[in-house]
Amino acid sequence: MASFGILKDSIKSLAFNGNVMHDHYLQDGQNMSDVYGMGFIVVVKLSLYFLCEYSRSAKASNYNSMYGNSAVKQSVKVSDPTLEALAQDHWNDALSNAVAAVALSAALLSKDLWFVDPIGAMIISLYIIYSWFETGKEQIEQLTGKSAPQDMIDELYDLASTFDKRMIVDVVRAYHFGPKFLVEVEVVLPKNTVLLESHDLGMELQYEIEGREEVERCFVHIDYEMRPYDEHVVSKVPELRAKYRPNAGCL
Repeated sequence: MASFGILKDSIKSLAFNGNVMHDHYLQDGQNMSDVYGMGFIVVVKLSLYFLCEYSRSAKASNYNSMYGNSAVKQSVKVSDPTLEALAQDHWNDALSNAVAAVALSAALLSKDLWFVDPIGAMIISLYIIYSWFETGKEQIEQLTGKSAPQDMIDELYDLASTFDKRMIVDVVRAYHFGPKFLVEVEVVLPKNTVLLESHDLGMELQYEIEGREEVERCFVHIDYEMRPYDEHVVSKVPELRAKYRPNAGCL
């Protein structure tokens, strides 16, 4: 909203005469020392930006060293939302002050360049509006359970398929749960597999998938046969429940 306000003021400023704008800067007491101050702020903000980026990289490296190669192959890299927001804020501040320093320098050095300041303010305001709009859009998609990228789903499918030679992977689903993902895996084991063994295999597969940095929770469903329908859809339709009802001989 602050950027929209600056955008409105910049458009209004373009309607002023160049001499009026130039005199306005001088009356406000603005001079090259203000430009130097902005330059110092740019250096500080860039330093903080690179510090945030370094902290994010160090956190990912520490994770890989703790959990080994199984965490290295990732189609999706999950970053720390707080560090990501701080890094973006520092980067926007650096750009804003850099553009402001250039525009103010031009306006102070020549009356003919009075238009550089409002145009520079418009450009940086539009950039900040766009960058935060994209950030907000991304966070909303994550909060509404957007599906994971297909590359990640393929990786999880391969992991489950090679986990145990007796397992046949039926379905793999993954969707956002905030910045990370919830994973659902449906696998088939031979009918004669004892409960203790099937349970332990399911738990081991759960631990393996949850060991990935981008996975928040994993749920493993074990069946004894492939099913050509979505069980969650069947549960909502009485006619389908009657048609696909499991063997109730034990009831």
